Amino acid sequence: MNCYRTTRIRGLTMVGLAALLSLPAGCGSDRAGTGQPAVDEHAGHVMPQLGAETARRMGITLVEARRESLARELRAPGEVAWDETRLSTVSLRFGGWAERLHADFTGRFVQEGTPLVDVYSPELVSAQEDLLAAVRLAGELRESRVPTSVDRSDGVLQAARDRLRRWQISDRDIAHVEETGEVLETLTLTAPSTGFVVEKNIQEGERFDSGAPLYRIADLSRVWIQVEVYEDDLRFLRLGDAVEVSIGAYPGERFDGRISYRYPEVDSERRTARIRIELPNPDGRLRPGMFGTARTTVEVAREAITVPRDAVMHTGERALVFVETDQGEYMAHEVALGAEAGDRIQILAGIEEGDRVVARAGFILDAESRLMESMTGQPDMPGMEMDHGGPDA
Repeated sequence: MNCYRTTRIRGLTMVGLAALLSLPAGCGSDRAGTGQPAVDEHAGHVMPQLGAETARRMGITLVEARRESLARELRAPGEVAWDETRLSTVSLRFGGWAERLHADFTGRFVQEGTPLVDVYSPELVSAQEDLLAAVRLAGELRESRVPTSVDRSDGVLQAARDRLRRWQISDRDIAHVEETGEVLETLTLTAPSTGFVVEKNIQEGERFDSGAPLYRIADLSRVWIQVEVYEDDLRFLRLGDAVEVSIGAYPGERFDGRISYRYPEVDSERRTARIRIELPNPDGRLRPGMFGTARTTVEVAREAITVPRDAVMHTGERALVFVETDQGEYMAHEVALGAEAGDRIQILAGIEEGDRVVARAGFILDAESRLMESMTGQPDMPGMEMDHGGPDA
């Protein structure tokens, strides 16, 4: 005799229903021949004992919970940028006019020490004339019999030289002025480093003020790629970690870099944080503005107890794993979850290493558990409705 006239089950697949219908008729399976249904003390589920043939038809497979380290690949998009430590600004500490431009367009490649611009400055001319006057005075006073006169003249000469040095005039140019006795009408400003002119703020014949930036030069022998990672992944990334970068402009190629900096802020809307990766770029192929993807493998858990991801069932706020007992039953254990990597997930508490757990078809076991629970007179479980003792409407 059937225990119930009608049973309506929501959320059960046809495969699961067919497996349930293949069970022996009755109101429930007993436990160890006692006539009592098996009850899971952890999850409150009534679990029947299943035979091998029934388990096979339900697609149940078992795996052991094992102890291992979990690692997974992190990927993040990014954009190539200038290495800010290799940017240099060219300016002068006096005002004047640009007489001739040697580096006459943005993007031009310049070598360290090559001419950039010839400048004329009345201040510079005046400073050179003061230097020549100090040289003449020092020469005249060298024959003086007054001991302090020579010291004073040398002090004046040194002050004139120091003034030009503070204006970034080279010792070679200062020596040339002293030796020839001629004032340099123009000064040739040279590149302080090798790189590309990324900013040019002066035109030929244009006047400039003291301290005005005339050029900006970028050394591209090393570049940065700025990438964004989720804040949950930030704890796995360390300074110096090796990173492999693929650039969209060079499909199939990989560039090796290292994490050099983690920015201190997190984007409050996207919940991402920025990190900086340094990439060597000796041939200059990587250019600011290029897009790429950074990849690295990180260890998310060490010596952790893990099970397949599909072995875990999520029921509202709880996570359950079905564990095989010594009597061949499958009992639901509530577990605490940790890190995930690939198809494995860390179990922080609830099962132990070596436990045999259901690797798949856990949803069928759970559905059958709810059915058997209601058939033994327990309160209805969510997802299942019963009509007791009446004909079908």
